Amino acid sequence: MTGPMAWSGVRAVCFDLGGTLVRPEPVATTGQVAEVLGISLEEARALMGKGAKRRLVSPRDLAHELADHFGRSALAGPLAEVLERARCRAEDPQLYPEVPDTLVALRERGFALFAMTNALGSSVPEQEPEVFRTLLDGVFYSARTGAIKPEREAFAAVERASGLRPEELLHVGDSVDADVRGASSAGWLTAWLDRHRAPEGLVPAASTPRLHSLDSLSLLLPTHSGSSTIAPEVAG
Repeated sequence: MTGPMAWSGVRAVCFDLGGTLVRPEPVATTGQVAEVLGISLEEARALMGKGAKRRLVSPRDLAHELADHFGRSALAGPLAEVLERARCRAEDPQLYPEVPDTLVALRERGFALFAMTNALGSSVPEQEPEVFRTLLDGVFYSARTGAIKPEREAFAAVERASGLRPEELLHVGDSVDADVRGASSAGWLTAWLDRHRAPEGLVPAASTPRLHSLDSLSLLLPTHSGSSTIAPEVAG
């Protein structure tokens, strides 16, 4: 069952960032790094998941680390350009059109609102973008928590900061593995945002509603009186 009855205990909604709240680049930063290094996307993802997404690091320092790792010091400059651009985009995120109104509506109905992302440490902005400070109660970056989705600890970080139990949290994201399965394994409620209308066979589970836009999320959540928020400085 999904909808107001199944989600009657939800007190907070946590969103993925890229592809869910924020418009991603045509080629993700990790993909651009892979192109510069001449390695596969899978190899780049595995490498970033071991370290660069679990700690804060400057774009230039990460560029030199990557270039040195592959013994190609001449690529430090091009890598730094890619990573600096990614940092600039993170400082000025471009939201999908329906996102501001959806978040405002949920906030007015009393839900605490968070975001959680597997972010390169070089892409984490030094100061939270104003749009996030305005619309969200906190953003959890893997480079600050040290855990990446779908790991249980990534979701536990939100639970600790919010003081909420897993069954009180709903996670909304576009990745079946990282977002839906990760949150489900943590005991959270889940919604899959499928903006690109994937084949029917990819629907993760009957208990997870499939949304094509965040507009419809409000229809599935109950009306709450009062609010539940945390101080932004404890997030992440």
